[in-house]
This record gives sequence, structure tokens and C-alpha cells, in this order.
Amino acid sequence: MPERASFFQSSVFKILVYLLGTMLLGALLAPQLYLGGKHAVAEGWLAGGWLDGLHGSMERAKFSRYFNRAVLIAAVLLLWPALRWLNAGKRESKTVGTPAKRGEEILRFFQLSPNPWWWSHLLIGFVLAGGTLLLLGWFYVGQGWYELRDAGKPLSRILATALGTGLAVGLLEEFVFRGALHVVVSKWLRPKTLFWVIAAFFAVIHFFNPPHGLDAGTVTGTTGLWMVGQIFGHFFSQFANPSFLLAEFAVLFAIGLVLGYTRMKTGSLWLGIGLHAGWVFGVKTLSPMTTRAFAPAEMMPWLGDTLRVGAVSCIVVALTGAVLWLWLRKRYGDPFSEPE
Repeated sequence: MPERASFFQSSVFKILVYLLGTMLLGALLAPQLYLGGKHAVAEGWLAGGWLDGLHGSMERAKFSRYFNRAVLIAAVLLLWPALRWLNAGKRESKTVGTPAKRGEEILRFFQLSPNPWWWSHLLIGFVLAGGTLLLLGWFYVGQGWYELRDAGKPLSRILATALGTGLAVGLLEEFVFRGALHVVVSKWLRPKTLFWVIAAFFAVIHFFNPPHGLDAGTVTGTTGLWMVGQIFGHFFSQFANPSFLLAEFAVLFAIGLVLGYTRMKTGSLWLGIGLHAGWVFGVKTLSPMTTRAFAPAEMMPWLGDTLRVGAVSCIVVALTGAVLWLWLRKRYGDPFSEPE
């Protein structure tokens, strides 16, 4: 009996509850998010203007895309209760100060530091990540491995959509993984272990997707729960393929390591947000404009259908990380020092 009580009071148990609760709440939110998004599209609330790219994305998105976003929203909503449960707020200041002071308190709460160079970090990360991927994509086109195709819409719209998607995904996922989840798991793990665990979790969670082409049919209040079952079954089947591990999982794991290093080195999320947004921008820009010129799996594990897949992309991400390490190694402090 004492051992069971000890486990249920442990940080491991609480983190597991947080993760399972996030999945459950996301499954319950997903149908409402989907129906609300499709209603907004039907009414044309976002059509035209600078949100037209978002309107198009919501119009094309299947239920699985809404499900993914619902899980991220759930992770944010459950963050504060999870931190309170882990006693993360016991040393929080009770005094009410200026907005600047409250901002500093929030940063300390998330183990972050003020970043006076946040704009330059955001821009440098975006240009470095997006630029390298675009160069890689055009190299593939020059070699005949990818072929240009008619995207069916003007380049300006493709770029605007890719930029909006990149910034939205970068902000949301960096806050969830390198912000919220980092704080939660840091109550349990030392910085060096935390670095590897968050990167691995970041990579793994991207494969909680339904089988390609799965149709959710008519969306009801329980469709999200049905989707969870489909996702778990598909998730384990992917890891039986060695080419998958090298071609896709390795890319995401390398991205997670680079993003984790910039967060822990600079004590800020802004460089990581820029990198993340740049990588998404590169993929979303080239995907509608190019198509592979080889048979499925012919070039695996080196190349895939998109720049997100392939050992070559993994090497490019690793080289990007090396450039960042050379730039940051004499700046800031030890990224793996114990938090105060």
C-alpha cells in the first residue's frame, strides 16, 4: 500500500496523467473545433484580406488536422493545473507589480530569460532554416529528383500561406514543447536528460497521426475518441519499418535537438520559433510547387515525398545545428546548468 501511494503522488504519475488528459481533452475538443472551423469557412469570415491563407487552409483541412491542433490547444489549457499539481507555483511571488515585473515573473516561471534581441533571433532563425530548406529543394529540382508543377494559385498566395502557417505552428509548438512541456518535465529530469527526452517526445508525437487517406466520415461528438484508436494502431505499425526510422523520425529528432539546444542555450524561445517557422515555411512553399520524380520509396531513406522526409534533410538540419553551435558557443552560459 505505501508503494502504491508513493507512485500516485510521484511526478511520473502526474506527468502521465497530464499527457493522457491532454489526449482525451483534445479528442473531445476536436469535433467542436472542426465543426466551428468549417462553419467559419462556409460563412466566409476569414476569406479575403490577410487571413485568406488561413481560410484556404481551414477549407482544405481534414478532421485529422483539426484533431492535431485540438491536442496542442488542450496541452496549453491543462498546463496551469498540471504545474499547480506538480507544486511548480509554490515559490511564485504574490506581489502585484508593473506589467514589466509580471512579465519577468512569467518568464521565470517558464525558466526563461528576457531576450532584448528577440526580433533578430526570430529573423535569423527563420532565414537560416527556411533558406537552407529552399536551397535543398531547388537542388533536388536541378538534379531532376523533384519536378516543378502548376500549383494552381499565384506564388504570392503560396508564400503568404506558408508564412502564416509557419509562424502559427512555430509559436504554438514551441510554446507547448520547449515552453510548457519543458517546465513540466524539468520537475522530474536533469537538464541533459531533459534535452534528449523532449527532442524524442517531439519527434514521436508527430507520428500520432491516422493512416494516410483515412476518412473520418460524418463528424460527431465521439469522432475524436474514434480517431485516438486509429492513431495508436497506425503509430506502432510505422516503427516496424527501418527506412521510416532513418528517413522521417531522424529528421524530426534532429530538429528537436536543435530547437532544444537553442532554448536551453539562449534561455529564450524566439530563436527556436524562428527556426521552426522557417522549416515549416520551406516545406509549405515547395510542397505545392513540386512533386517527386521517382517511384514511391525508390530513393528511401535518402529522399522522400517532401523535404520533411529523408536522410539528406536530416543532414541539412544537423549542419544548421552546427552553424548555430558555432554562433552561440561563446555566448550565454552552459545550456545544461541546473536551474536555480
